[in-house]
Parts: sequence; structure tokens; C-alpha cells
Amino acid sequence: MLDNKIEKKPKAKGILQGQRILVLGACCGFGRGMARALTASGAQVIAADANAEGLKQLTGAVPLTLKGAPEEALRRVGRAWGEARLDAVLNLMPLRHPNQIDMNIAALQGIVQGFMPALSTRDGQIVTVVARPEQPLDIGAGAMAPALVSAQAALAHALRRDGLALNLINVSEGAVTPARTAVVGLLAKSLGQLTGTELRL
Repeated sequence: MLDNKIEKKPKAKGILQGQRILVLGACCGFGRGMARALTASGAQVIAADANAEGLKQLTGAVPLTLKGAPEEALRRVGRAWGEARLDAVLNLMPLRHPNQIDMNIAALQGIVQGFMPALSTRDGQIVTVVARPEQPLDIGAGAMAPALVSAQAALAHALRRDGLALNLINVSEGAVTPARTAVVGLLAKSLGQLTGTELRL
């Protein structure tokens, strides 16, 4: 599954130079690969996860251990963060918890509520990545993307005037490299000023 994929070192350099990006769920395989890709692209990466031991294994990123329920932890960290510089949040929680729809929607709300002051001052972004299930009959995992698309569409509409963009990347098993490219493209805004969009790869 996408959660277990570890990517090779990316080729792009400098496209995200100077950006500060929080990677939420950074200890999954795709998260580790994305932390490396973002760092190699010039971003300062803050790797956030509840897995403190896993965070110690990430190099080149600032570790941030989340404690407690994800949505509460995100609101708490966001309040402490305040208006300090933050360009984007890469939300990989649906890869860590692919069947917990309510928790993932609450985490998305926690990101918006917690980090809105920091993100809106920078025309910031929240990019969520969700994997399509390997088994077509996995109803819980199959319902994750539509639920998050609906939630982010409502948030994107409400927050458009505040300069905050929310987009989702829906990834199939064999699309790890295109997913990495799409994430970097969204964060670099090379795909345009998108919000409320679902990219299916």
C-alpha cells in the first residue's frame, strides 16, 4: 500500500526554496519519502507524528511529536504556533488511518482551526493525500476520499477569501512517483491557484 512505499531521492532542486512545510503523518513510508523530497526541493520541513521513535529516524527535518487525539493535538500545536511563518501543511493522516473517516475529518478541521493564523498570512495551503484501497470491497477505505473531498470543498469555499487553499490527491497503488510530483507541484503553485480540487492519480 502507499503507506509503506519508500521513495528514492527526488531530482528537483530549489522549487520550494524558503518554504516552511509541516508534514503531518511523516512516519509512514510515503511521509518519509515526502519529507526527503521537500527538503531536497529547498523547503524547511517540520515532521509531525505521534510516533516519537519514528521521528528520530528522519534526517533533515525538525521533529514535532503529537500527543493525544490528533485533532486536539493539532489545535494545541496550532495555537502555540500562532502567526509564525508556515507556508503549507501536507496532511498524510489518511494514509496512517485509512479507515477512520471521522478522525480524519476532525484532523482536517483541527489543521484549519489550529494553523489558520499562520497559513492565511502566507496564502498557505493544506494538501491531503489519500490512497485508494487495494480491495474494491473495503468500504471504509473507499469512503475516505469522498468524505474528505466533501469536507475540504466546504472548507475551501468558506476560506477562499482568507487566502487558504485546500486540495486533495487521491492516489492508486502504482502512482507513488506521480503523487510526489503532484504534491510538490501543488506546494510550489506550479499547477496554478487551485482550491477545493481532487487530483486523481
